[in-house]
Amino acid sequence: MPGNSDEGDMCIWEDQWMLRRASIEKHIIARTTTLCSVFARDTRIVAIDAETAREFLDKEHVKGFLKGSSYFGCIVPPHRVFRGIESPNVFEGHPLLAVAVFGKSFRMKEPDLAGCLSGELTEIATLSSIRLVGGLTKFLQAYKDLHPETHNVMTYVDKEWNTGKGFLSVGFTKIGETDPIQLGNRMNKGNLKLRYVY
Repeated sequence: MPGNSDEGDMCIWEDQWMLRRASIEKHIIARTTTLCSVFARDTRIVAIDAETAREFLDKEHVKGFLKGSSYFGCIVPPHRVFRGIESPNVFEGHPLLAVAVFGKSFRMKEPDLAGCLSGELTEIATLSSIRLVGGLTKFLQAYKDLHPETHNVMTYVDKEWNTGKGFLSVGFTKIGETDPIQLGNRMNKGNLKLRYVY
């Protein structure tokens, strides 16, 4: 039950298992298997359409697709195909390895950050058969390149699935936690609130 699990545990509810079983199974296998490492320097971040993001995330993310305002894909460019990096997902003929969804940016009102432009990383997922080394920072830079005025990016990490260590290791800082939320007949564990400052 929420509050009784150890760090690194996953909390899988029956309704989630019934609705998202295939992606949850992929997630479990990825956590218990030695994955093939792919380095972000061998990839390229490109803007993709919402439908491509939906097809990828519905298969690879335990929560499925979440709508956003900007969608990015991590692809294998033609000059790196020789490395043998493959994916069952493609975008414009290129293997698609990961997808990130960003929400609308907004001007902050916090006293120390008033007027700063903040973005939100809504969702990110990597092909479950690989470990994409440096992928998160490459997505963050692509978002900054598209929105150069951005001061920081916020994200929320579901405590039932993730400790947030991967985000913290690339420069996100914890700025708070959300309270647990009643979802039907169950109470979730809440989220970590994290911020990445450029």
